[in-house]
Amino acid sequence: MASKTEIQNVIDSTDIVSLVSEYVKLDKQGKNYKGLCPFHHEDTPSFIVSPEKKYAKCFGCGNGGNPIDFLIKIENIDFNTALHKLAKKNGIKLSDSGFKEKANPLMKYYQIMNTSLAFYQKYLENTKEGLEALEYMHKRGLDDETIRMFGIGLAPSNHDSLYQVLKDAGYLELDMIDVALVDKGQFGYYDLFTKRIMFPIKNEIGNVIGYSGRIFNNTDKNQPKYVNSRETILFKKHDVLYNLNLAKSEIQKKKRVILHEGQMDVIASFRSGLKEAICTMGTALSIDQINVLKKYTNHAIICYDNDKAGINASLKAIELFQKAGFLVHLVLLPEGIKDADEFVLSKGSEEYVKYFESNIVDSYTYIFNQAFINKNLNDSEAVLQIKNQIFEMIYISKTKTNEELYLNKLSEKLNCSFDAIYSDYVSYCNINHREKTVEEYNENNYNYFENYSPKNIKKETFLSPCEMRLFMYARASKEKALFIDRMLIDRIEAMSSSAQRLWIALINTYYENFDEFEEGKFVKILDTENFQYYCKIVELLSKDKVPYSDEDLNDCLEKLKRNKIDIDNDELNDRIKRTDDISKRVLSVEMKFKNIKKKEKLVEQTRRK
Repeated sequence: MASKTEIQNVIDSTDIVSLVSEYVKLDKQGKNYKGLCPFHHEDTPSFIVSPEKKYAKCFGCGNGGNPIDFLIKIENIDFNTALHKLAKKNGIKLSDSGFKEKANPLMKYYQIMNTSLAFYQKYLENTKEGLEALEYMHKRGLDDETIRMFGIGLAPSNHDSLYQVLKDAGYLELDMIDVALVDKGQFGYYDLFTKRIMFPIKNEIGNVIGYSGRIFNNTDKNQPKYVNSRETILFKKHDVLYNLNLAKSEIQKKKRVILHEGQMDVIASFRSGLKEAICTMGTALSIDQINVLKKYTNHAIICYDNDKAGINASLKAIELFQKAGFLVHLVLLPEGIKDADEFVLSKGSEEYVKYFESNIVDSYTYIFNQAFINKNLNDSEAVLQIKNQIFEMIYISKTKTNEELYLNKLSEKLNCSFDAIYSDYVSYCNINHREKTVEEYNENNYNYFENYSPKNIKKETFLSPCEMRLFMYARASKEKALFIDRMLIDRIEAMSSSAQRLWIALINTYYENFDEFEEGKFVKILDTENFQYYCKIVELLSKDKVPYSDEDLNDCLEKLKRNKIDIDNDELNDRIKRTDDISKRVLSVEMKFKNIKKKEKLVEQTRRK
């Protein structure tokens, strides 16, 4: 085991900003850096990286820590593996030179997939069937270099060719079945893919995890055009983005991602020079896939098929991207051209890129225009649908500029007064997006100032009395605010997520630029959500009759410490229930017992005061 001095040396030598930037898009903010948390879904950045403290932490979910802690969590590896990985990266030799990295339990599956990839490629290059498939691909505009770059191969027409190859290589039948290459029927084992051009699907780091097989022979027209691998231990459709392994560096470089519907569209864009292109795997875009993309960019350009299904899918994707905080643009292909692949085949790569770059429209214009397509403006139901679609778009945008611009456009298009349209918009928001009042929160959930307990509240919604008083103290002076911030470093998770987001705005944005608190300046930096929470705090503090003092401040911090112990124990309870490993279960129980003792000690100290 490495010594404490060696471990500290690895931590001190690691550029934590550079390390985190491999997984998270970071923006500089004062002395620190901020980005969207890679450990949970969020719309407002709450993941803070401090190069000075060598610390990266999410103030929403609490995950993070020093460089070793971060690597353990982001790559799901153990302490020793993370330590040696960072030591190697920094050119540091550790005393436990005999260390061996734990075997990856998925490695046998990756090896099977790699063997299958090599077999499919060899079969394409060296057989009569392969020549036929190559001729088809050449006609579709794929040259040999592109075929090799994307690892495209061919599954033989024989029903068990791959099975025999894998068997001869010493792989177990059950493992072949686990990765959906082989199955067992009445007459023995057989290949799941036959007589199809095979597009390997790779994960983010380039490991083959599945396939998409395409027919190419005229006699196979009754078969589905594409067949994807079923979900396996490696392949989860809602997580995977085709070509991300090749596109991610270009996505970071160009600060945008192009989203297509199919692999051939991605390849057409890629070989035309738009190398930041990706697609989903025959499913609608998912929030999990968007969270993956967040690590590389917050700007998406959607270029789906120019048909009804493609347009509907675009509208759904826009909503998901916008809710995740993305800047969204679209490219609608010319009438008569279905997709990017068809455009490149018919007009060439140069014309395609020229058209693409000249026809990028913002999502709001796109939604506005689409809302009117095939709608009868004399039909009141159709007009209601138009208004609701545009009202929702305006609400999601959360900007007064878009509100005024598109309500004006809508009034002109429907030949109605602005006042009438604005009145309808307000009614729509009141019905669909009304904020609950403080009184309603108290009535339906708990009283803010009586018997506060974190287990009685939804952490995404409520602020506790001690949290609110901490904000009051922080407003009093920058010195006091920074003192509280230091004290919160190991108990921030005990605050509600809304309080955490507001705290980040106060400490990392406002006090980075100002030395004195001025409410007028502070509210100007707040987004809509933080502003609403701040207003609630001000309202509730006006009713708070508890005297403020240093003793009260320390009491608030102690309460948060006890609440943090409760949260830790809840996590330990979950871990105890989930694990089958007796040693890990015993360790979790011991940690829980220590936490209980800590809390009892804190309660006793408070009672004595």
